[in-house]
Amino acid sequence: MNNGAVTFSECTVIRKDLVFITAQITDLNNQDIGHTKVIRWKNGAFAHFMIDWTATAITAFASPLTLFCMGLDGDIHVFQGGAKTHESITGPRVTGPLRDMRVIAGSNYVAGMQRQVYRRSSSGDWLPLSAPILNSGGIKGFNSIDGYSANEIYAVGLDGEIWLFNGAQWRPIDSPTSVALQRVHCAPNGKTYIVGQAGVVLAGREDRWEVIDLGDFSDDLWGVESLNDDVFVSSSKAVFKLADERLEQAAIGSDGIGSASFLSAGDGVLWSVGNRHLAFTSDGKNWTPVDYNDPAY
Repeated sequence: MNNGAVTFSECTVIRKDLVFITAQITDLNNQDIGHTKVIRWKNGAFAHFMIDWTATAITAFASPLTLFCMGLDGDIHVFQGGAKTHESITGPRVTGPLRDMRVIAGSNYVAGMQRQVYRRSSSGDWLPLSAPILNSGGIKGFNSIDGYSANEIYAVGLDGEIWLFNGAQWRPIDSPTSVALQRVHCAPNGKTYIVGQAGVVLAGREDRWEVIDLGDFSDDLWGVESLNDDVFVSSSKAVFKLADERLEQAAIGSDGIGSASFLSAGDGVLWSVGNRHLAFTSDGKNWTPVDYNDPAY
């Protein structure tokens, strides 16, 4: 674990030797100064740059190397070739905060409260996709989005909601749970996995879903990803491999609150990001902790 000087949030894996991690600096948080520290990990060496608001999601394209950092209110910083540009999604300032951003079929999609979904066009415009299903009464919303293609996209969120987008229309899926769903992952094995509160894990596709029975396990789950042929899930305390209907805890080099939460995979590696701990693996068995305690900004 680190010494508390920084708190990690998410990461995006560009190559096995190049990863960007978002973090908060404790000293700035104590002064109520909005910011995000974007840390570049390259072959074990670190560099960083700062953003003057809190980023809630990060994605990237490898060629040309382009980094996207998203804020709750729809601010998007785009970094490419040493240049930084700013884009803005106008809806969230009225409708509610954004929660997730994912690359699906070569395009960035974002999702958020009141069932907001937007897609970034090649010109940098953010196009609303969910106007017909926007919620106006009470609190609904999406925490996560992922898809196999532009014609099969899943958005999940509060009250166990699962929605499916076919490229033209959204429709609700009959969900087997009512707990908040936190992350959706369209796995290479052809199944979609969804994790959420109280240890809920769902597996399925389109209209067929099952609850994976994990016995008395009830920790909230926040992350789900694939590496090779295995599926991993994460709580705030640990990372687990999903093996049939049981969880096998991974030896990431730390356990307890702050050890894990967010998972990201790419180029044959899987990273775990906890508030206080970073680790990665290439085989799902042997994990390498990453030490970082630099409070500089």
